Amino acid sequence: RTEQNRTEQNRTEQNRTECIILSNNSFILPELRETVGRNSFCVRQLVPEDGCDEEIYKMTQKIGRSENKFNNEPFGMTREEFASWCKKQDAWSRGEMLPENYVKQWTFWIYVNNIPVGYGRLRERVTEQSKIFGGNIGSAVANDFRGRGYGTFLIKSLINYACKLNIDYVLSTVEKYNYASKIACEKAGGVLVDENSERWFFRFDEVMKTIKEKNNNNA
Repeated sequence: RTEQNRTEQNRTEQNRTECIILSNNSFILPELRETVGRNSFCVRQLVPEDGCDEEIYKMTQKIGRSENKFNNEPFGMTREEFASWCKKQDAWSRGEMLPENYVKQWTFWIYVNNIPVGYGRLRERVTEQSKIFGGNIGSAVANDFRGRGYGTFLIKSLINYACKLNIDYVLSTVEKYNYASKIACEKAGGVLVDENSERWFFRFDEVMKTIKEKNNNNA
């Protein structure tokens, strides 16, 4: 147990050296930015102050409550409820105030040309339940911006963050009617490892291996 705690502490200290320290002593991972053609992409981690962001709030209202099995909790919330939700998500990213059987998770917004167009979640590990449904990665893009490859960029970014957070592996489960997410996973380097009558199961082991090797070489 002591060795496990020491390892976790080392990981936290390593992440802190790469992160932006906030006034409330929490921290966020660096933004991921890329320019493709005329579009400028940015993925960044949720912070409590996002609860006051009108554009982010409006974007979450353009994604259904449970579209393609993505649990979009903010849908239908008031502005006050959304502000509280952002604070809760920030706490969960630090492993605080977690409901029973929940694991630490991070929420990330994706911006295209400085406009929020969707968001995703990354959990620190796959649980027995999420092996069957949900995995430890999920993403959604607002209706107005679908079919443009933004989901693929978001998934790639979440995979990159998973490597920075030393997550062992990433599993995505995709409902069999959701071909757009299936294609996004494949374009992001996902490999189909299993399927049943309801969903496909993708892992990203080779992609993560390549990213980690690149990170080690640049260290």
